[in-house]
Amino acid sequence: MKPRPPADEHVFLRRRALVLLGLLLLALGGVAARTIQLSLIDGEALAARANRQYRQVLRIPAARGEIRDRVGEVLAETVLSPSIYASPRYHPVGAEARLELAGILGLAPESLAVRLDGKAGFIWLARHVDERTALAIDDLELDGVGILREGRRVYPRGRLGAHVVGFAGRDLRGLEGVELRYDRWMRGPEQVVVAERDGRGRLFLPSGLDENSGSEEDESEALGPAPAASLVLTIDAVLQSIVERELAAGVDAVHATAGTAVVLDPRTGAVLALANVPTFNPNHSAFITPEARRNRAITDSFEPGSTFKAITAAAAVDDDVVALDEPIDCERGRYRVGRWTIHDHHSYGMLTLPEIVQVSSNIGTTKVAERIGKERYAAWVRRFGFGSPTAIDLPGEVRGLLRPAARLATIDLATNSFGQGIAVTPIQLAAAFAALADGGRLRTPYVVQQAHSARDGVLFDASNSNFHDAYSQVVRPETARLVTEMLERVVAKGGTGLKAQIPGVRVAGKTGTAQKVDGATGRYSRERLASFVGFAPAENPVVVTLVMIDNPKGIAYGGLVAAPVFAQITSRALDRAGLLPAPPPPLPAPRRGNALVRTVAADTTVEFVGDLALVPSFHGDSLRRALRRARELGLAVEVQGSGFVVEQDPLPDFPLAGASLRLRLEGPA
Repeated sequence: MKPRPPADEHVFLRRRALVLLGLLLLALGGVAARTIQLSLIDGEALAARANRQYRQVLRIPAARGEIRDRVGEVLAETVLSPSIYASPRYHPVGAEARLELAGILGLAPESLAVRLDGKAGFIWLARHVDERTALAIDDLELDGVGILREGRRVYPRGRLGAHVVGFAGRDLRGLEGVELRYDRWMRGPEQVVVAERDGRGRLFLPSGLDENSGSEEDESEALGPAPAASLVLTIDAVLQSIVERELAAGVDAVHATAGTAVVLDPRTGAVLALANVPTFNPNHSAFITPEARRNRAITDSFEPGSTFKAITAAAAVDDDVVALDEPIDCERGRYRVGRWTIHDHHSYGMLTLPEIVQVSSNIGTTKVAERIGKERYAAWVRRFGFGSPTAIDLPGEVRGLLRPAARLATIDLATNSFGQGIAVTPIQLAAAFAALADGGRLRTPYVVQQAHSARDGVLFDASNSNFHDAYSQVVRPETARLVTEMLERVVAKGGTGLKAQIPGVRVAGKTGTAQKVDGATGRYSRERLASFVGFAPAENPVVVTLVMIDNPKGIAYGGLVAAPVFAQITSRALDRAGLLPAPPPPLPAPRRGNALVRTVAADTTVEFVGDLALVPSFHGDSLRRALRRARELGLAVEVQGSGFVVEQDPLPDFPLAGASLRLRLEGPA
């Protein structure tokens, strides 16, 4: 039998057990308390900390809608391109790898080091790189450095229509042109992407966003929500290309500083083409200079010069202040107005109003404006839309510069009547002439025909809105007709706009040559601004064209500098509309006795005996026009390429020795 422990030892053991039990309960209580604290009190903070460590929230711009011309040619679209990111907080990049990385990305090692030495969990190293660069980065297999495909704005036609289309930035936000004006429609909601991160700092992205994507399905997922609005413009890409080419050639021919051209449909206000020189390529927005970025057609004001005489004539006719057959004394070229003297370029005597417009007499126009009076004349100018924005749907439009009637001195009335001391924008002047072309109806010019999205359907359609029916009747239809007849005289023999003639087409228009004001001195400088604005066919106008050449060197008259460019552009516009008649037969070549002489080079001639039909020039013809002309000559045509004729065989003025013609075309179709 085992002896029992003494009583005091028994008590000791019991107390010890109780102490151990108490310590155990205390420990369990601490664990429970800590568990409660972690799960209930600190749970949200700890979960957020875990999310920060293992999740990355990325905000990716939604794809913008497309921009197309009036017949569907894509002018702007969004495509996926690879961008390179890093996670320096979770995965530092070593020195050797940094040098490789900098070399591939074309970055200075010091610049890359600044980014990689930070503590950010996610940084961009390069945005929108090419596929070769992305492949080289992928081959490095650097932990924490990866590829994310995101949207990039692309302009397939480059410079074409740059000042209308504009451009969007790297974040797909519109910055110029309709990209900016309709940004709230074209830019969808931002896509928020939650990416998982592993212990090595690598991001695991939703399907379609990472470097492993590549299928069409992946790309559609990568762009997140469906694009917002896509736009259809009023611009005709083919005509726009022609306008840009002819304007650039006109500016270059006279070594001018800049130029602007606008083509409108007077029946609707639709802008068919709008071009400026200098221009820019929206695909390279980082290199666009402020000078090239300016949309001079709406952001620049200029003194219109004698083109404004058409507005003065319209006001006089509509106010019945002068009869069309009434002779007005043009004072033999000098006319005093207060202490000032108004001059004409020639010494004119008695002229009627149509003759005043035809020969562009400043004195005759001044006397007509004096009959109207300052108050009425100022009201007429504003009635034609000057002094207020036209409300064209492009950003940056200015209102021009007009003095209120109360501040018009007698000399101001005189100079304003022939386009000096007043500043207008090219789009205002084009719209005013469009009113004369359309029976006195002043319309709002516009560049977007339709906006629609896959999600919301048609958001806007100019054809179904009040655009075509909304206008201001600024003069009577009869007044518009009479002024049109005056403007036809400008382009006829004896007028200042002979070089604006288009064979077989009645053209109405007005020349302008304005002195430019020196911004530093506020005085007139020696620089000039040559312009021509008009419409055709005069009996039923379908196109209004304005051409402005800024600071031409040498000859500076609008009739000699801007009018030929007008003729080239307007003839092409009429051809696009199917309204340009076939050209007249070529003039007979010089003859020497019975011999027909064709000069081939400066020191070479080829003689053909007898009366022979000659091959006309097809250079610059569209395919449709070339085929029509060839068919009329009974020629079979072999065509290579598309666009406009740049080469032909046989050459012009050679005999029609055969029944075939070979043409090579280049440029937009």
